[in-house]
Amino acid sequence: MINNWLAVGLLVVSGILAFNWKRKHPYGQTVEIGEKPENGGRIRRNSACADHLISFLEDDEIYTLYDSLVKSCKKYGERKCFGERKKDSNGNLGKFEWISYNTYLERCEYIQQGLCELGLKPKSKVGIFSKNRLEWLIVHSASFIQSYCVVSFYETLGVESLSYVTEHAEIGLAFCSAETLQKTLDIAKGVKVLKTIICFDSIDKEHYNIAKELGVTLYTYDEIMKKGKEANGKHKHTPPTPDTLSTIMYTSGTTGPPKGVMITHKNLTSVVCAVSDFIKVYDTDVHYSYLPYAHVLERVVILAAFHFGAAIGIFSGDISNILVEVKLLSPTLFIGVPRVFERIKTNVFKEISKKPALLRTLFNGAYNLKYLSIQHGFKLPIIEKVLDLVFFSKIKQALGGKVRVILSGSAPLSFDTEVFLRVVMCCCVLQGYGASEGCGGDACKRLDDESVGTIGPPFASNEIKLVDVPELGYDSNGEVQTGEVCLRGPSISSGYYKDEEKTREEFKDGWFHTGDIGRWNRDGSLSIVDRKKNIFKLSQGEYVAVEKIETIVVKSEYVEQVCIYGDSQKSCVIAIIHPHPESCSEWAGSKKTDKDIKEICKNQDFIKVVLDDIIKNCKKSGLHGFEIPKAIHLTPEAFSDQNNLLTPSFKLKRHEIKKYFEDEIKKLYSKLD
Repeated sequence: MINNWLAVGLLVVSGILAFNWKRKHPYGQTVEIGEKPENGGRIRRNSACADHLISFLEDDEIYTLYDSLVKSCKKYGERKCFGERKKDSNGNLGKFEWISYNTYLERCEYIQQGLCELGLKPKSKVGIFSKNRLEWLIVHSASFIQSYCVVSFYETLGVESLSYVTEHAEIGLAFCSAETLQKTLDIAKGVKVLKTIICFDSIDKEHYNIAKELGVTLYTYDEIMKKGKEANGKHKHTPPTPDTLSTIMYTSGTTGPPKGVMITHKNLTSVVCAVSDFIKVYDTDVHYSYLPYAHVLERVVILAAFHFGAAIGIFSGDISNILVEVKLLSPTLFIGVPRVFERIKTNVFKEISKKPALLRTLFNGAYNLKYLSIQHGFKLPIIEKVLDLVFFSKIKQALGGKVRVILSGSAPLSFDTEVFLRVVMCCCVLQGYGASEGCGGDACKRLDDESVGTIGPPFASNEIKLVDVPELGYDSNGEVQTGEVCLRGPSISSGYYKDEEKTREEFKDGWFHTGDIGRWNRDGSLSIVDRKKNIFKLSQGEYVAVEKIETIVVKSEYVEQVCIYGDSQKSCVIAIIHPHPESCSEWAGSKKTDKDIKEICKNQDFIKVVLDDIIKNCKKSGLHGFEIPKAIHLTPEAFSDQNNLLTPSFKLKRHEIKKYFEDEIKKLYSKLD
């Protein structure tokens, strides 16, 4: 109560001091073009490019990623390009060590020359199976020079899935690391096409012997570099055309085998060229690269940062080092996924809860004031500068203190978390939207838009239309225009590799149907409100959107992860929940009971506390009774890609979760019957 009155008091004073200071909220962000189709709304484009879509930069003659590579290195020369931390003789990581754009291009040249020496022909498929590292990026860029097609492997996938990808994509040569060498050899056992493996690290005698038995030739990365130097530039470049396949991006797949999204140089180049219309990237910018390169989002971010001359610090590979490295690097651009930002929010409030009562009261008052001002769209310039200096500057230091733009992608960011980041990080927070089929960049909030909760207009490289979904009540021509988001343009893939059936299913009349439900807002921006494929019907005919429910359930202080499940023959939904370990420990401490998380998850008193809190939040958020979980199962094991319950891009694998918790689901429903 004190916090609220303090916020209101400051609000009144601030309102007087900052009368008429409204936050920027541009309208007319999109324009409608063309005729209205029968089953959907009119096509919309970014208002900045109403008469055309961007696919290249004509003035700079950038038509492919090869053009971007060569011309960026010529332009930025000796400027810092990529940096990584090296281990000393004791195994300790040091400071970031940098190479220039010129050195990077030189190494790319050596690698492509070395691969030519091995006899690798232009347009061949090249696999990369490793964590983020400089060598990964060098191989990727080297592929542009000979028009190779890169196929990246998620490091956490099992041998069966990796073997499928290798055979399906016809990968004859693959790069790997010491950590993934054995798994790569395991793939070669069952896949005849893979005959050459190049390891980024040194190789021991045992692995050479295994490779020999399999009829596979092993090289180290350094050996290929040496071959490339000795070739002395004898192999001519074979530059790609815009329509040359640049990569096959195998989606991790929430069900079934991975699908190979075909992505051309034009697809990727158009996104890179369109970036400047959203996030202005400068040659003074610094980006921390920690999201996996096997995912299209980070790949596109790297390509864009490189193209505009930014410095890029590469993740050392140990998740526990991320915050240390961020502080060391002090990035100006920070790209993340909602799961990362939710953890930051949880940790901040956990630390605040440990402070003395007076400090907590003052912080909460300051936080609530700034939160309200952002939520309602008014600005308090003088007051906010003081609050940032006194209360939030130390929190901002968690990301190095220099971040000017935070971009969240891969999944929707909750309203509360978006405002939290705006409050404590004192910078611009953008939400982006993109499918692998759209090269990860299909819509993004504008830098000059200070409103909350939208993903902005389409990228200048694609256009969007909404298609009616009448069975779910979504009408693209209603008072509020809603429907399935469909994408078309230079940045959109033409389909799936060697899978005509899936391509026909999801690419119709030149449009990719995303399965996401969008809403056009009054300002012309887009919001994602549902997922068509994650909506099901209960026994009494009610449709349930599980992701909407999960967004609310995860707000509970006790919930770390949640998967909502509903049986079509039942009248209610249930929830599988991994609780916050800290909340478990704190509750156990207050009850003087066993603090082992496995035992806490079985404790019926704790289960009731969690369920009651979830029900309270659901009712507060206005969910219908059939949308509120009636029973929950607590699991001490987190959903992860290691146990095959999450995709590597942190999406729930609902089919796998259903199988994994089949017995628990049956027990929950039997108790409710």
